[in-house]
Amino acid sequence: MKTNDYGTGIPQHEIDALALLLLPNIQAFFASEEGQREYAAWKQKQASKEKSE
Repeated sequence: MKTNDYGTGIPQHEIDALALLLLPNIQAFFASEEGQREYAAWKQKQASKEKSE
């Protein structure tokens, strides 16, 4: 089964390689105090948006 590349033309193996490269940094950020604060602020903003809609 072919995955949808959304018109990018980027092969799936290259997307996978990029994801594997970025994942440890993303995980480390969200595990940090700064990442936790930013995530909490984002969640609060999303909740406010949902209430206003």
